Amino acid sequence: MLGSLARWWRGSPEAAAGDGTTEAPGPLIWMQIGPERADESLAGALQVLARLHRLRPALQVLLALPPGLDPAPPEGVALAPPPEDSIAAARAVLQQHQPGLVVLIGNDLPGALIMAADRIGVPVMMADVFLPPPARRLGRLGQRGLLRRVRRILVRDQATFGLLERQGLDPAQTDVGGALGLPPEPLRCSEAERASMAALTHTRPVWLAAAVPQAEIAAVIAAQTHAQHHAHRMLLILAPDQPDDALELGDRLTDEGWSVASRSLEGEPDAETEIFLADDPAEYGLWYRIAPVSYMGGTLIGAAGQARSPFEPASLGSAVVHGPQTAPFAADYVRLDEARAARSIHDETSLGEAIADLMSPDRAAVLAHNAWAVTSGGAAATEAIVRAILREFDAARAERTE
Repeated sequence: MLGSLARWWRGSPEAAAGDGTTEAPGPLIWMQIGPERADESLAGALQVLARLHRLRPALQVLLALPPGLDPAPPEGVALAPPPEDSIAAARAVLQQHQPGLVVLIGNDLPGALIMAADRIGVPVMMADVFLPPPARRLGRLGQRGLLRRVRRILVRDQATFGLLERQGLDPAQTDVGGALGLPPEPLRCSEAERASMAALTHTRPVWLAAAVPQAEIAAVIAAQTHAQHHAHRMLLILAPDQPDDALELGDRLTDEGWSVASRSLEGEPDAETEIFLADDPAEYGLWYRIAPVSYMGGTLIGAAGQARSPFEPASLGSAVVHGPQTAPFAADYVRLDEARAARSIHDETSLGEAIADLMSPDRAAVLAHNAWAVTSGGAAATEAIVRAILREFDAARAERTE
């Protein structure tokens, strides 16, 4: 039956004739993704759908997607275009397929669909709603009349919850479900290399400056100078944004009086090395494991050409330090900051102070623990959203049989 539904939505001649003979499956959920953050919302929706199918194999889903998205549908799922933006069109689609629940993933608030569902008694819920800082503008979510027709709203974080509550929504209507997303796959490294490097550095305080652009080299070196006043044996692992710059950079730092070694030449730091140039981008998994603190290059002045995700060090137990320029990973930094899982700095002075402060194992461990909770939390959010969908779906079915 899902196959016939998919053919209907993709424009089969029988559907185009509009003879009303397409049989509605059951039980059925209509799930829809809006154009805002569509790729991100789709990734989260696919996780939810996979979990739904494991829990309820007989449950079928029509997944309505904006133009440009055409994934291979998971088992139990048929793809569909969203209905036209009119109450009559949305109502016709809902009456055709008779879903027990409409689920909207993300921030999109399709007024016609919500109004049509309300008029024919199909409950609507929203999941993975998120208003990112700094402005946290409501946009269409400011339409309280529509939001009050949504039975359940699951938001990513407490700040979004509070903003919707201040708009007059009943707190009982809204829950904090967490952010969808699979835990990141930790970057790999050779265990033999890790053990060797750990043996060389285990008695020294170590920090990593990852993917540092030329424009931030001076700030990172200034931070190393400041941090050495607090721990004179401090080792900086410096990974340039452009690895081809490492040889020239090493010569320059040596001329400035630093004891420098590099991965491509010396291979490993010795006891006197103050700056170790990590010039192989394939080895970030090694450096995150060695350094208890990682500064994410390019975030101080926004000049990174090869920016790294903060979830890379966070998932490997390295405390994250970052500046104000967090694109293209702004949402990830927000999640870490709001969970007190990262340290934000604003200039080279505060960078040096943060590095010196986080050389205290207790302080770095708190950030690392909180970061681990964030990076492993996507599965929990998926579970929370799936359970909420099933509760609303079952409640709606029970209401119809009373």
